[in-house]
Amino acid sequence: MGIQADLGLAPRDESAYLIVDEQWRIIGTDESANLAAEQGSMTLVGQSARDVIGPEALAELQRRGSATFMLDTLEYVLVATPFQLPTGFVRVIRAQEMHSTLEHVLSLIVHELRNPLSAVRALVQGLEEEVSEMPSARVYTRRITGEIDRLGRLLNSMAQVARPSTRPPEILRPDVVLERAAAIFRPELAQRGIGLHVHVTPRAGAIYADPDQIQQVLVNLVANAVEAMPQGGTITLRARLDPRGRPVIQVEDTGAGMNTAALERALRPRQSTKPGGMGLGLTIVHSIVRQHAGRLRLASTPGRGTTVSITFPTVEHLSGAGPEAGPIQAGASLAASEEEGTR
Repeated sequence: MGIQADLGLAPRDESAYLIVDEQWRIIGTDESANLAAEQGSMTLVGQSARDVIGPEALAELQRRGSATFMLDTLEYVLVATPFQLPTGFVRVIRAQEMHSTLEHVLSLIVHELRNPLSAVRALVQGLEEEVSEMPSARVYTRRITGEIDRLGRLLNSMAQVARPSTRPPEILRPDVVLERAAAIFRPELAQRGIGLHVHVTPRAGAIYADPDQIQQVLVNLVANAVEAMPQGGTITLRARLDPRGRPVIQVEDTGAGMNTAALERALRPRQSTKPGGMGLGLTIVHSIVRQHAGRLRLASTPGRGTTVSITFPTVEHLSGAGPEAGPIQAGASLAASEEEGTR
């Protein structure tokens, strides 16, 4: 039986707000609250907060004013703020996905450290010139420079998680997106005994996205799939529509697959299995999908492989284009992109 993890991602402000009375009964919620999944936020009204967030999270919230809890494999940070109103006492509970909080923290760290780190590297380079005739001293300066460069690479990885897209989105044809990613890997995979196939259904929908970021997502996911197939196998890149008419792209492999514990580790940062890895690969994918208001789903069966599915909003929903604008604009946009090459 396969294992699935569904990472539901809303637009960029993923905070949900619940208003509870003195008995912690929900009396109001914002329309964007995603704690009720597809049932709608108003279904939460009248329920006890205990039933929504669980008894352990509620006890922690009552004791400390903050807590964390898991819902559908997503970890949320909860903060409760009390208010005394003329009509009575209420609390406002703010729920934010842990990944969103992580992105904010990483953004602050990158901002604060990047310039000082560059300054330290420049100072070390000046010191190397001063001790150029002292081989024993240069051993130490080279070690310092190596560590600075390692930290610089870490900051670059963190910045990929934290920074929003700086390039305006385009209407992308999924067959071109997948073929572009496949072209990067085919020569190497042929030598490893791994087949790479692209399958696009006739009704696959256009994607409204930053083409560079979507390519980075596919490159990260294909690289992960290759690592899962040291003895060879098959990777399939798919594009289709889901039952609600939303575009979906998938990366499917026939590798080792994951059990429940491995899948949970894969969804958390700092869980790299590669020597020297920083464990931010899937976190970067998650962040990019979040920026595109998408949904990331992992399904895996031990010994049979893993499928990563990304569901995007419809082009009309995000771009404001009418239904008649979809396929024609998609073809024109991608034709221009292919002529210019990868930007």
